[in-house]
Amino acid sequence: MAERSVSAAASRKVELAAGELAALSVPPCVAVQYLTRMLQGRFCASSIADIAQCEPALAARVLSLGQRCPAAPPGQRHAIHLVLDRLDADEVRDALLGLKVSAGFEIEFGQNQPGSPARNDLIVHSLAVAVCARHIVEACQPALDPHMAYSAGLLHDIGKFALQDIMPKSLAAIVQEAEATGSGLYAVEQKHLGTHHAMLGKQLARKWRLPDPITTAIWLHHSSAVTTLEGLPETAVARIVWAADHVARHVGIGRSGSFDPPERLSAVAKTIEANVEALARIADGLAQEVATRAEALGLTMPNAAARYCDAIQAVAAKLSTGQTTLGVEGRDLKMASSYLDFAREFLGDIGPSAGAVAIAENLARRWQRFFQTGSICLYLAGGTHAGAIDTIVVEALGHSHRMVLEAPEDRPVVPRLIAERFAVTDAQDHIDWLVEQVDVDLDLGRTKLVPLLCDGRAVAIMAFELNYPGDAALFAEKFQTAASMAGTVLGLAMAKEKQTRFSERLVRAMSDAKPAAEPRSVESPIEALAEMAAGVAHELNNPLSVISGRAQLLAESEADEERKRDLRQIQDNVGEATGVIDDLMAFAEPSKPRPAATAIHQIIEEALELAGQKSRVEHVNAQVQAVGADGEVYVDSAQVVSALANIIANAIESYTDPSGPIKISVEPGADGVMLQVRDLGCGMDTDTLRKATHPFFSAKPAGRKRGMGLAYAARLLQLNRGTLALASTPHQGTTATVTLPYE
Repeated sequence: MAERSVSAAASRKVELAAGELAALSVPPCVAVQYLTRMLQGRFCASSIADIAQCEPALAARVLSLGQRCPAAPPGQRHAIHLVLDRLDADEVRDALLGLKVSAGFEIEFGQNQPGSPARNDLIVHSLAVAVCARHIVEACQPALDPHMAYSAGLLHDIGKFALQDIMPKSLAAIVQEAEATGSGLYAVEQKHLGTHHAMLGKQLARKWRLPDPITTAIWLHHSSAVTTLEGLPETAVARIVWAADHVARHVGIGRSGSFDPPERLSAVAKTIEANVEALARIADGLAQEVATRAEALGLTMPNAAARYCDAIQAVAAKLSTGQTTLGVEGRDLKMASSYLDFAREFLGDIGPSAGAVAIAENLARRWQRFFQTGSICLYLAGGTHAGAIDTIVVEALGHSHRMVLEAPEDRPVVPRLIAERFAVTDAQDHIDWLVEQVDVDLDLGRTKLVPLLCDGRAVAIMAFELNYPGDAALFAEKFQTAASMAGTVLGLAMAKEKQTRFSERLVRAMSDAKPAAEPRSVESPIEALAEMAAGVAHELNNPLSVISGRAQLLAESEADEERKRDLRQIQDNVGEATGVIDDLMAFAEPSKPRPAATAIHQIIEEALELAGQKSRVEHVNAQVQAVGADGEVYVDSAQVVSALANIIANAIESYTDPSGPIKISVEPGADGVMLQVRDLGCGMDTDTLRKATHPFFSAKPAGRKRGMGLAYAARLLQLNRGTLALASTPHQGTTATVTLPYE
């Protein structure tokens, strides 16, 4: 009993020691190989693929990191080079730098071992098992994944590497006894440690979250159970690794530390139900392929330890230089973060409906307070009316008011020096026309001008008195940072107002047009709306990108969580606005149709399926009158299906219960087919019907979708030479009539 207790205690100590390993160590020669890759320009994870595919410690680390990535296709989950392609380069680099380099004691594989380190012999044996396992699968077991077999073979002895890392002297003695007695290492380990390398390997594989088939192969490749449990698919890879291990030992590639005789090839072939001649061919070519692959590891490198020291010193120097660069960038970001309060207060007071003049007034007042300036005059470069300039005046004590000035006739409103680039310039000789019209005294000798730029163009000019004129050069960079953000916001607001005025003119023009007869055709205003949408999208895209980028930059350097939330809210709102722009662009500039003859019934079936997905309805209650549905129309089927699906989805949503009936009829005509979609839902009044196909119009309450369904439908049908007409009665339902051309 006492002996069993001691054995159990010893076993537990070994397991605990192995469980502390975050990764296996690598030989100095291998470390030299991947450190050299790090010094060659920008590091790429895939640059170490040839090394990681041949060295068990690296392979285990890569596969462990890969388990954290999103699931890859089955054929790519266990291929080490494909896993590296999915990993972040910085993450792989940090993992490599965190690996320990083996030194000191080594496993002694017999008295007359060659001069090369014994760990290298064990690596070569593992590589031979990996190559052999892959060839066996390719030749005899095509149903299995060859990448899985290769990785399992490469990692099958990680328990031996772990024992060498945690107790090298004890393992050396165990190997010597195994050689003296002609025993397998597995049995001698069990005798002295109360456990063995296969059990420790399984423990590490689970800790590192390696794939289950690989874990099973590590655990069972020495067990007799693997040859008897042939009916269990879970042990299929383990049987292949068992066979590959015996073939590699039979050929004598590397050293495994086991000295019991390997199984004969005929016995191995019988166990795995393989052809013995095929197994012999694999064995014959094994040594050459393993030698070729092992070259990437540099196992025969002279003075490997000294070269490792040189390589790690070079990497440290490179990282130190990078750290210095990051320090400089960090100081720059810290300086930029000092503007967060200014940005937060400025942006926090801007509501979604704030106009350009209100934003300019808010900016001028906060500029005066933040930079401790005197009086300020801020004028917009483009006014609502030709020749009129909106201006904000902030007096020395902070009182502000708005004015409208007359533009000068003899010079440009924006000085050419700052029309398209930022500079802090003297106000003299530039704004005498402004001073004559404002009711505040500006000391032009102390007054500076800065442009507020948006998309490389000055949208406003700020004139402000410096209490200490010498501060102009000192604060130039700070002025530029604040003015850049403010110019972007102000330019966005001015672009919005410009588009609003354009939209109002468009609506007036549409209102003056002769009203269409019922049912109302909705195709006529589409081109005008599309032109407006494209204009809005192009005007807003660049300012939004700048706002998002600046907010992200400030957020990354900010430590205060509340301020970070404010900046993230800015980014989220910009993201929502970008989504609106994407919808506008999809409406304004859709893909050019690619028409082809398409069966009408196919269009209806696909549209019903898509409409169900859009409305999250498992079964659309549609009654299709199939008369005339056997013909064909000449359209882009994808675009027409999308348009019809939006119309059907609109019909579904007209009911409080999504299972309400929808009737679809088909009537062939002389030039095309007429499709009608009828519902008995809520219907639309005259005003709603008139706006139904306008972009972003929706009669739904707050929290609704963007209201692009019928707008998209009308646009896509018009591009395919079709039409859409709507007729509706409140509380009685809606009929959508679609025509599609034959050719």
